[in-house]
Amino acid sequence: MAMWPFAGRRDDLDRLVRLAHDGAAHGVVIAGPAGVGKSRLATEVLRTFSSTSYAVIAIRATRAAGGIPYGALARLLPPEAPPGLVNPLRWVADAIRAHAGGRRPVLAVDDAHLLDGPSAAAVHHLVTVERAQIVATVRTGEPAPDSVTALWRDGLAARADLGPLTLGDSTAILTAALGGRPDDATVRRLVTATEGNALLLHELVGAARDAGTLRQVRGMWQLTGEPPLAPRLTELVGERIGALSPEAGAVLELVAFGEPIPLATLLELSPAEAVEHAEGRGLIRMARDGRRVVVRLGHPLYGEVARAGCPPLRRRNRYATLAGSLERSGARRRDDLLRLTVWQLESGRQAPAGPLLSACGLAWSAHDYPLAIRLGRAALAAGGGVEAAILLATVLDYAQFPDEAHTVLVAAEAGARQAAESAGHGPDEATRTRLVLARAGNMAWGMNRLDEALGLLDRAETALGDPASRRQIAMRRLDLAASAAKPRLALELGTALVGTVPAGPQRIQTLKAQALALCYAGRTGEAASVARQALTDAGSWQDAVPAMVSPLHSAWAMAGLFAGDLTAMDEAVASMEAAVAAQRGWSLGEGSLALAKGHLATARGQVETALGVLHDAAHHPTALTVGGCMGAYAAAQALLGDAEGAQSTLTEALARNRATWTGFTRWVSLTRVWIAAAYGDTGAAVELALAFAEECREAELPGFEFVALHDAVRLGGAAHALARLEELPALHDGRRVLLARDHARAAVAGDGAALLTVADGFQELGLTLHAAEAAAQAVTRLRRDGKHRAALAATTRAWSLARSCEGARTPALRGLAAPELTARQLEIAQLAAHGLSNRDIADRLVLSIRTVGNHLRAVYERTGLSDRIELRHLFNGGS
Repeated sequence: MAMWPFAGRRDDLDRLVRLAHDGAAHGVVIAGPAGVGKSRLATEVLRTFSSTSYAVIAIRATRAAGGIPYGALARLLPPEAPPGLVNPLRWVADAIRAHAGGRRPVLAVDDAHLLDGPSAAAVHHLVTVERAQIVATVRTGEPAPDSVTALWRDGLAARADLGPLTLGDSTAILTAALGGRPDDATVRRLVTATEGNALLLHELVGAARDAGTLRQVRGMWQLTGEPPLAPRLTELVGERIGALSPEAGAVLELVAFGEPIPLATLLELSPAEAVEHAEGRGLIRMARDGRRVVVRLGHPLYGEVARAGCPPLRRRNRYATLAGSLERSGARRRDDLLRLTVWQLESGRQAPAGPLLSACGLAWSAHDYPLAIRLGRAALAAGGGVEAAILLATVLDYAQFPDEAHTVLVAAEAGARQAAESAGHGPDEATRTRLVLARAGNMAWGMNRLDEALGLLDRAETALGDPASRRQIAMRRLDLAASAAKPRLALELGTALVGTVPAGPQRIQTLKAQALALCYAGRTGEAASVARQALTDAGSWQDAVPAMVSPLHSAWAMAGLFAGDLTAMDEAVASMEAAVAAQRGWSLGEGSLALAKGHLATARGQVETALGVLHDAAHHPTALTVGGCMGAYAAAQALLGDAEGAQSTLTEALARNRATWTGFTRWVSLTRVWIAAAYGDTGAAVELALAFAEECREAELPGFEFVALHDAVRLGGAAHALARLEELPALHDGRRVLLARDHARAAVAGDGAALLTVADGFQELGLTLHAAEAAAQAVTRLRRDGKHRAALAATTRAWSLARSCEGARTPALRGLAAPELTARQLEIAQLAAHGLSNRDIADRLVLSIRTVGNHLRAVYERTGLSDRIELRHLFNGGS
């Protein structure tokens, strides 16, 4: 790929420019690891030096010239030194001044750590004596000449250490390089693979594009497969690894196949000198894990290259070596069984069904779905029987492979029946119960056959005599009722069960259903409390029911959304991300996380962000229960005014979704409202909102009901929504429903000031789009009442809020115009909003104080604002 356009790193660039131009120093030295982007940032910093005042003198140090005196400066010096040269530093200084042509020299020194001694001394002399500026780069971890380190050690230049690219920086860079936005999941995968290294990111993206695994899907770049190790990328990583002795190469391979590997194990299998050498080269790194030290790779791509370059037989031997060491140590830790079983499989040994089954459960608990499926299949093939079939089918269901799960369960049920008949009796009750529970879950979630699932549970319950088995059937019925958004039934079923369910995994499953039912019933505070309570002790139940982690977090997040408590949503999303940080493979949990993040972004008015967060989930090729994610994605498209795109997305969601009975489909109904609005038919949109609200009233879903009614208010139908919104705060907790009611009251009364108060309330909650719409509606009322200055201020306020909504084009915002400010007025207004005095602004912009004052008066007249406090509110959201 060609050089990418500069993007991202704005904070870093601003900091470096300030340091480079700081009068107290002579420039800046940018330090960081190889490939982090030092040279590119240095280039951008150098662009800020005026060519009329400064002369940029490029000095590039290389290893090849490192042993040649003045080798880095050779092209800048005369071909021959004058005879009898006594003061070489003066000779170099004269040559540099000649190149500068009377301007102040700026030394652009790339890889200054590679400077030969005389060149380094000359650079130091030019900075200290000749008043040259310097913008240099050095690689951390590499020795540098004393004259170079003295630049920052003696305060001659500032040293700025550069870290890896952030997710935000990477998104900006990839968007600029690809000519379109990548989705959130793609950015995260690329940043994880490269650890934020700009050079490796460049090469990985180029390889993925060439292989077709990075491509545009529905207008957004998406990584649809693993990026390949193209020759250029392999070569680049190989250069960073360098030539290794056989012993050091073995260390790298053992860690690549076994990380995290205990240091004690690695030292047992490799000479200490080889381990120390690999660590010194940055190929491996140590980390503490409880009371022991473990070893990981220095970079993820080192492992990719090491594994790809390892011949099959040696690969098997490496795994056999690792497995043997772990067996000798006793495999005492919780995850040792999983690691041992995998290593045995990779070495070609056939493990028994029992360990394979246990390892499958551990992999599932770690949310590693591909590995759990592999181990489950192996356990079934090794004779694991019904137990292996049920576990494998359950993992397949959560991993979104319900058809295979169905096949496994049907075969297992037939096998169990045949085995029991051969023994002269039917399957035992415990086995029958577990099969029924697995089949009911598969029918409902995977096959979209809720009624059949409920019928199966009813028939099984009547045939079971053991109270514990009957209780498990009742728990599954409770789970399905809660997921179907039937809160009254779910709460009744939960009340009947609460005194009979023992502590542990069964209790957690009941709490999950209770949290979801409470949320749907409008009792969001209780719902969040129940979810948090269950998650507090996740370590005691996660191995048994790992899939409960995501729905508990989802209930917590949704409770925050309905309550208008975005802080609670932030906490729920952060907790869920931490809980599934190591997840591999697509799953229902991954979709739940994307949906929670998408709803949170949309609630904040970050509509483009919501599209990026939801894109992978909404367009994942294997996901079959994506109604919620695709509905939320379509809603964001509609809020951006893309009616055709939103309708297309929603149509596909309805065609693909296999869980049409769940509460998630309620979001689809709300999406239809905004699609109608995006087409410009606000009348139809209001009717859809009111009809859905009535539907939710009958279903006793006050959260969805008040959201639908508030949508009608946002679209101009407040008169039809007010009466019921007056009643709903008694049925639903949280501040959001109160603001929805107040919004309807103010709109019906035509009270512009009250609408602005509502906007304040929504802004305090972080519901920025709602705040912008309320402020925009206030404009019309204030103009009608002849309050022109107040209307102007409201217009400015609405514009300020709307510009934070990433291009949202709802009916209330379509007529908004930006304040009529010149570029200079806008610049001065923003500086004043940040607290600068008129004198400060005048000094910064080289203007007179009087000119600044005149511009500010014009700003106040054109915006309807009156002072700096209101300006701060306009540009900084009141912060």
